[in-house]
Amino acid sequence: MTLPIENTNSRIPHAEDAIGRMQRRSYIAMSALHRGIDRLVLTDFPDYENIGDSVIALGQAEFWRQAGIRLEAAYSWRTISPKVYESRWPVAIQGGGNFGGLYPQHSEHRYRLAERLDPRIELIQEPQSVHFESDADRRAFASRMAPRRLLRMAVRDRVSFSAVSAFVPNVILAPDSVHMLGRLESAAPSVAVVHLLRRDDESAGPGSIETAVDWPAMTFADRLRQRLSRTLFEGAVTRTMNRSTDRWFADASKRLATGVALLSPGETIITDRLHAMLIALQMGRRVIAIDNANGKLTNYAATWFHDLDLPLEFAPDLAAATDMV
Repeated sequence: MTLPIENTNSRIPHAEDAIGRMQRRSYIAMSALHRGIDRLVLTDFPDYENIGDSVIALGQAEFWRQAGIRLEAAYSWRTISPKVYESRWPVAIQGGGNFGGLYPQHSEHRYRLAERLDPRIELIQEPQSVHFESDADRRAFASRMAPRRLLRMAVRDRVSFSAVSAFVPNVILAPDSVHMLGRLESAAPSVAVVHLLRRDDESAGPGSIETAVDWPAMTFADRLRQRLSRTLFEGAVTRTMNRSTDRWFADASKRLATGVALLSPGETIITDRLHAMLIALQMGRRVIAIDNANGKLTNYAATWFHDLDLPLEFAPDLAAATDMV
C-alpha cells in the first residue's frame, strides 16, 4: 500500500518548511502502520554505538507518544525473553537499515519472531531499508517471515518496496522515524565543513580524509565499564533480566546528543551515512552526501525529497564532494 504524500487529517500541524513536511509524512505513514494499536512491545532495541539506529528508536517513541500508544517493554536482540513469543500485545521490530542479510543476528531475530510469536498477535516491522545480500537471503525472508498472516511491514524507499511487495501484501512506504523528531537544536557552526564517513562494510570508498570522523565505536574498556555499571546499578542484563524502557531510551538520547555534537561545528556536512545526512538536515545544515555501498542514501532522497527545498546535494565520491564545498 503506497500512501499519499500529504493528508490533511494528520494530527501534526501543517508546516510549509521541508522539516515540518517530512514530520507530517512520517506521522501519516506511522499512523497507517499502527492503525488500531494502543500498546506494544519493542524488540531489537539498538544497544550498540550506531547513533542512527538510536535516533530511529527515539523517533518511533515520539510517534507512539503522540499517537497515545503505550510501550509495555523494550528488548535488545541480546536480552529478548522467551516470554515475548507469548506476548498478549502486538510486537514491533526496530526500524533501520539492517534488513536483508548483511547483519545476520538481526535477520535471525525477526525470522524467529515471525515463526514463534503467537499467530493471533500482530507483528510490526517498523520502517526499514531492504537490501538482500543474496538469493538465499531473499528466500529466507520469503519462507520464514513473509508468510506470517498478521504481519505489518513498512519500508523506507521505493527500491525496498519493490524488493518485498511481491512477498508481503499491503507494504507501507514510510519515511525514516527520525523525522518525527522535527527540527534539532544545535550549537552554531564554527568550521566550514565536517566530514562524517563510514568505516564499516557499508562504506562505498575509496577515499579518506585525515580529519574525518564516524559515529564513535566502543572500545573493549568501554564495554567492560558498561557491563559493570549495568551489573551494579541494574542487575545483570540477560534474557531473564531486561533493562527498563526508561534506561534504554536514556542511552539513545545520549547517543543523539553525541551525534549532534559531532555534526554541529560544520556549516556543511559531507557524509555517506543516511542518519548523519538526515540529522544534519534537521539541524538546518547544508549536506553533501555520498552514497553508501548499497544505494541507501540516493534511494531515500529519490523517494522523499524530490519535491522539497532542502540544502542537499549528492557527489559521486569524496574528492568531488570536497570540491563542492
